[in-house]
Amino acid sequence: CICGAQEAEKMPSSYTKKDFEKLLNNLQTDSSWKDTHGFQEDVITNATQRLKKRLEGWMSHERCWSEDPASAEGLQKAWNKFEKKHLTSYWRWRKNSGANGGFEEKTAVGLDLDKRFKNLFLYYLTYGEVHDIRNLKGPLNLFYQAALDKFEKNEAVGKYLRDQGLKVYKFLSVIYNKDEMLQYCFHHDDFDQICTSKSFTKKFLGAANYDILTAFDLDDEAKAKWPSICKLLKLSGPNVTKYWVRGAQGGLTDADRVARDDWIRTNFIKNGGKEDTQLNDLKGKITAQTGEIDKADRVQNSSEEQLKNNPEHFRPSEEDYDDKPGVFLAFRSAHTQYETSKDLIANADLVEKEANKLLRDARVGAFRDEKKADKFFEEAERKFGHAQRDYEEAAKGFTRAADGFKNIADCESFGAECRFLRDRAEYLKLIQVRMIDELKYSKILQFEYCKTMDKERFAFAKKYKTYFEKAGGPFGLWAYLTILYHFSQVIYLHLFLVLPLSWLYFEYETLIDTNNFGPSIQNLVSMETILSPSKNVILVWGAAIALIVLFIILRNVFFRWRLRGYGTPSRGDRTPLNVHLKGRFDSFLLWVILIVTEVVIMKFLVLKPLREAYDELTAGSAASGVVILLLVIIWIPALVLYVTSMQFFFTFWIGIFGFFYGLIDRVGNTIFWSHVISAFEVDAVAVKKGDKDEEQMAFGTPEIVKKFVRNMLPADLELDEQRQNIAFAQVWNTTMNYFYDIHKISKDELQRFTYKIKNQDPEDYLSGDIEKMPELTKEPQVKEIKYHITRFVNNIRMPKPNKHVSVKEMLPLNIVTPVGAEKIMYPYEFITHVDNTQNSFLMHLISNSPQEWENFKKKECTTPKSLDWAFRLEKDIMQGIQPEVKSKREKKKWIHDTTEGRLLKRKLCEWGSIRFQALFRTVNGLMQVPNALVVLARIEDAKMSEENAQELVRSKFSYLIGYQSFSKYLKDYKKSKKKGKNGEPLTRDEIEAHDAVYNIKYLKARFPELKIAYPENDGDQWFGRLTSGNSKTNSNYYDYKIELFGPFNDMGLGKPAHQNFLSQFIDGMVIQAIDVNQDNVISQSFFIPNVLSNFDNDKVKIIGLPEFVLTTGWSQTAWCSAFGERTFGTLTQRTYARMGLRLHYGHPDYLDAIFVMSETGMSKMSYVSEDIFTGIDTVVKGGNVIHVEYHEVGKARDVDLYTTTKFQRKISMGASQMASSRWMGWLMTSKNVSYFQSLSFYYSTVGFYLNHQMLYLSIWFTLVSQFVLVILQIAILGDQVNNFISNRVFFAQIGYALVAPGILQLILEKGVIKGVWDYISHFFILAVYSTFHILNISAFWQFGLKSSAFYLASGRGTGLEHYFMKDMYDNFYKSHWRPAFVIFWMGIIVFGISVDFFVFILMYMAPAGVWLWGAMFLNPGSLPTTVHEEQWKRLTNRDMQEVSDVVRAHSKLDVYSPPPKGNILKRFFIRIGRAIRSLWRVLHYIYTVVNFAIQMRIVRLIAVLATFWENIMASRIPTYIFVDERRRVLRWEEEETRTQSVFYSMNSDRKSSLNLDKPSSTETNGSLEKSDDESESSARPLPEPGGARPLPSRPPTEKRKTTFNLRHD
Repeated sequence: CICGAQEAEKMPSSYTKKDFEKLLNNLQTDSSWKDTHGFQEDVITNATQRLKKRLEGWMSHERCWSEDPASAEGLQKAWNKFEKKHLTSYWRWRKNSGANGGFEEKTAVGLDLDKRFKNLFLYYLTYGEVHDIRNLKGPLNLFYQAALDKFEKNEAVGKYLRDQGLKVYKFLSVIYNKDEMLQYCFHHDDFDQICTSKSFTKKFLGAANYDILTAFDLDDEAKAKWPSICKLLKLSGPNVTKYWVRGAQGGLTDADRVARDDWIRTNFIKNGGKEDTQLNDLKGKITAQTGEIDKADRVQNSSEEQLKNNPEHFRPSEEDYDDKPGVFLAFRSAHTQYETSKDLIANADLVEKEANKLLRDARVGAFRDEKKADKFFEEAERKFGHAQRDYEEAAKGFTRAADGFKNIADCESFGAECRFLRDRAEYLKLIQVRMIDELKYSKILQFEYCKTMDKERFAFAKKYKTYFEKAGGPFGLWAYLTILYHFSQVIYLHLFLVLPLSWLYFEYETLIDTNNFGPSIQNLVSMETILSPSKNVILVWGAAIALIVLFIILRNVFFRWRLRGYGTPSRGDRTPLNVHLKGRFDSFLLWVILIVTEVVIMKFLVLKPLREAYDELTAGSAASGVVILLLVIIWIPALVLYVTSMQFFFTFWIGIFGFFYGLIDRVGNTIFWSHVISAFEVDAVAVKKGDKDEEQMAFGTPEIVKKFVRNMLPADLELDEQRQNIAFAQVWNTTMNYFYDIHKISKDELQRFTYKIKNQDPEDYLSGDIEKMPELTKEPQVKEIKYHITRFVNNIRMPKPNKHVSVKEMLPLNIVTPVGAEKIMYPYEFITHVDNTQNSFLMHLISNSPQEWENFKKKECTTPKSLDWAFRLEKDIMQGIQPEVKSKREKKKWIHDTTEGRLLKRKLCEWGSIRFQALFRTVNGLMQVPNALVVLARIEDAKMSEENAQELVRSKFSYLIGYQSFSKYLKDYKKSKKKGKNGEPLTRDEIEAHDAVYNIKYLKARFPELKIAYPENDGDQWFGRLTSGNSKTNSNYYDYKIELFGPFNDMGLGKPAHQNFLSQFIDGMVIQAIDVNQDNVISQSFFIPNVLSNFDNDKVKIIGLPEFVLTTGWSQTAWCSAFGERTFGTLTQRTYARMGLRLHYGHPDYLDAIFVMSETGMSKMSYVSEDIFTGIDTVVKGGNVIHVEYHEVGKARDVDLYTTTKFQRKISMGASQMASSRWMGWLMTSKNVSYFQSLSFYYSTVGFYLNHQMLYLSIWFTLVSQFVLVILQIAILGDQVNNFISNRVFFAQIGYALVAPGILQLILEKGVIKGVWDYISHFFILAVYSTFHILNISAFWQFGLKSSAFYLASGRGTGLEHYFMKDMYDNFYKSHWRPAFVIFWMGIIVFGISVDFFVFILMYMAPAGVWLWGAMFLNPGSLPTTVHEEQWKRLTNRDMQEVSDVVRAHSKLDVYSPPPKGNILKRFFIRIGRAIRSLWRVLHYIYTVVNFAIQMRIVRLIAVLATFWENIMASRIPTYIFVDERRRVLRWEEEETRTQSVFYSMNSDRKSSLNLDKPSSTETNGSLEKSDDESESSARPLPEPGGARPLPSRPPTEKRKTTFNLRHD
């Protein structure tokens, strides 16, 4: 018995290293795992490699991995701990589920090492075989239990696990739908929980052969309650995917679709039923139509042959019949019919293409969505009918034309073509008729199939769901009820605060007589004044307490049971208790301060004015109805402010706490460059060297070196003063060399900033003497390098753990980056592409970082040819000239066709890629970690060679990239490889495939240790591939190919499903989650051992880090986005971690890999905001989430308004989904979370988004109330009431919204003066940005509560192109412009009545202005201060042209309505209704025209003001309000160069052509002669980045020519 069910042998007295090495070797040589137990060979190899690396890393970390007999006891303890880390989850599962068999923790200790080792290895094999469910720990432990039993019986465990895994894959593919709301479908969390319930576990373990479908009663179709589901599950895995999974419908061949339809009809259409009759009729029609189509095809083939064989090819024109009036008229009539019919055919072809696209959308995109599919089907049927009528009219026209040409001499060719086209039109008409019937046939099948399946799926979910995430309902009502249940602590708090607030409102303290205390208290609670709330506290406090009791009853009786389902686990679920005392105390202190702040602010800002208003109203002569109305209008905003203000105070005090925590942690100990200089200050002393009287300068030990040795090196490492200096010098020089390699510093700066070491022994890494210290008197020219050096020095000075920080003892680290289809490296064409703002990516980089461009030229352009090419490229790019496209007829170009040129172009692509958001930047940055670890390893052991250090680091570090689209790219690349070699043109997809494959090969060659994992399919079979390095150069090369059950795309949302796929290849003890658009510098990599040593505390499971935002200076919008991200990643998370509130936010957190493997998974597969649920799971299961700030990683954020809008919308929908999820309920009731921590969890997650929704609604109510009050004041009240809506309430809300704690972080990082100025200089744009996103957050929070949340990709655009009016209308009209227009007109009316300019501007125009013109204000090219004036005019004109189209489309004036049908009375009422709708559309059209006219005129007014500000004020008052410091200014030297400008050549009065002549020899630098092989051209043009549209040009005036193919494809 290897699993420990029987009596175990006694444990040996001690373990040795040889025992473990022997066991590891046996795993690789034991063939029984494959032959007897049926595991995949690559699964065994992968599991062995993972277990070996983790075991050796763990034993080294515990300092017991040696041959020393004294380490035997340590080995035994370390193994016990290692085993427990893996199997704690399984042992807890056994207790919760009541499962018998397997082994318990107590019996495991008594087993011998071999049996324990095999048990653990079996866990790894189970984890590797179950694939898509490994992220679900309940099923994983369930199958591990079954595997233990089968292993004990010596059965084929691997085959069993794959069979069951395939059944689970099919089961979840059928039951789960990622597009549905979670309350309607049985999803991953339900499956995870149900596999932990006692009833289901007993049923599963009691089933024959441990079958999962038997446990769900899905094994027998005849007996099952869900026969349709059983039918689908009986199919093979590939057929289940083809027949049901939505994402697979687009890849079905015609044969697959026919087979699928036949299967559906056989299994889901009742014989003799209504649908069956309809299908039979349609089938008969389709069969008959097919015969007619074949006949028409033969006729058109005959006509085509006659046309080809016609000897007469002459075609006369009208001029040939000028002398024959009668014939002229006949020819004109026939020719007109001919041309008109050709136009009809061309139009019908376009309509048919649109109809086919709609039909595909109905069959694929809207598969399983009946409402959406029905809309597509109807529209497709209408278009097919339209095309049919056009073809029919065309056939008649060609018949008339042929008859006309028949009687005219020399027109035989026209007649033959007309007869052919007539027959072709008839043929195409019949095809449309058949397509309509095929559409109806597909519609019936699809709807009946999906309706039947959904009915059973919902019934299954209703029975087996363990938790109902109630959402939806009118206005999301059910979701709000769920939120009330989850966050009842917040309701209790606000109801409790009613007690002191009511005391302060009624001023009960004034009724207490201190001289007569007893009687006055009795009066307050006497029954005589019970009905007077202003005199008796019992009434008010009794009502508040009654509300609290009522809510407790509702929550625990009604709300609770509407959510609970099958086998819902009890609170805590026997999870470990982890009482974070310090965090609980800090959170308690925070809430004491918050409550006091709330009471004080409400007293003086709200309660006092409300009481004054009440007294004034009741004392006046206004009617009681008016008084009640006014009191309602006054009180509702006050109540909203009462509820929302707590969120503002929470944000404010979190910032205050974070600021003081930062001071305690010494976050800002090095701010200015002078601090860096002082850290290196040391006196040089002349000393004698050797026997001779020679003197040389010796340096003492600077403060920074002492801090480095004390804080970053192992505590037991003893170094003398000289070797300490050399150690730090090696680290410092490595950092400076890295900055030089990426062109951040020049060669001169490199020489100034580095140490100079002499007399160094190659065998001793720390030998030698320091000859020169770094010269730091002059700051680096690149600001980013100044920041990195300052942060490096700052982080060295910060306190940090130094136990187990040696590289030998470091836990193995595995960095993981999932990649979808993002760019690996930006191609040359992308970098040099000129967009519609006459800007380019390269131009922006040069303008933004001119010194880095100079460093690149000096370092890489080492020959006259390369220098001349760089100069010409820079000149053209800075003038906005698009480099010419290389063509076959041109002579060879130096940059494309020489080795030196191609190498330089590759370096330019690298230079551009590591300055934005390409994957190459991430890989290049993170692969500096092993370089830093090699330096540290050689410092710790100075005698270690570099090769040995690299070998040690390979055992401690690995980088895994999951490239989801690589398999598709690889197939396209292989198919088109021959075309590329022959110089044939490639499609866009083929170009992307070539770039992806080439760049992956380049990455693997440059970084041999890099691992690439990707899914691939071979026909219907799927595999997971893992490749490492290059087989020709790397001895550690390997290629794993593990069988999968199918595509994982529809098994969950994209990123979490991808992370789940990658988890089988993670081999480290620690995972770092890294996104595609991140970066790392080598200076920060030296702190990684310190960070990982925090995992010595077993309770620490996640370590968070701050991020330096790479795109801060990219644009104004980028600064705002970076400001919010930096504030959250530092100030906020610093406080959350101290209070035990921090969760997992994805990148760049470090996670305990064993904990992730056995307890939580990297993310949850059913949610949009997938990462945070791992953090919640960690807290619930007793883990700690900490935050360190002495190590940071780079992160690029969105840089324009459109991508930030998508990001805000995505996370808002994710928050709404999170609010109604079971995880928030578990978190708020966990025994590891105190009451005050639960309040903080609400305000740090869901409360932020709900508060935006309430803020938006309160703004609306406030504005509408002010509007009503003004009307009442004029119509009824006269001068009795003057703006009773308390302006201070409204402005208090806006004021709170603009309080940005981020200014405190700026002060910490930049000092008081610079930090405050940096905030003030960006305040205007930050206010616009924040106010604009209020609507994004509130609108999509509400959308997520009402319907399903979905992932919204931001696109990571460059933010350099101008978005035109149609794009802005599609993105912002419903969410921003429509409410802003209403507020605008309300403000006009209020101003017209009250003539209160203050109210008009600040209350109405401020929000309306930001929401109406904020998008345009932040849109590149919208202001003449950001582009050249001529270019701005053209962009604005294009916007004005598109406004006309937008207005007509929005007003629906061009909607065609078919003639009404029915009797005369019905037709009459239909016409009346249409007349009313037409009148409404006209009025709406006028309203829309006026709105957009005002909007565009104000845009021009803002442009005038911006120009005035730039020309008059900006030179005197430096600010970022209007002027873009990187504005594009043309540098025209002569008229010849002027004509080369892109926008100049696109003048509407000229032809749109480019005269790209080469510059004259006088324009070259130096005396270099112009050569024929120099060019700035590109191999192929790419589409405009970000979907930007070309500039407008005047449409051609000549008559449009219609072209068509002779054959319809």
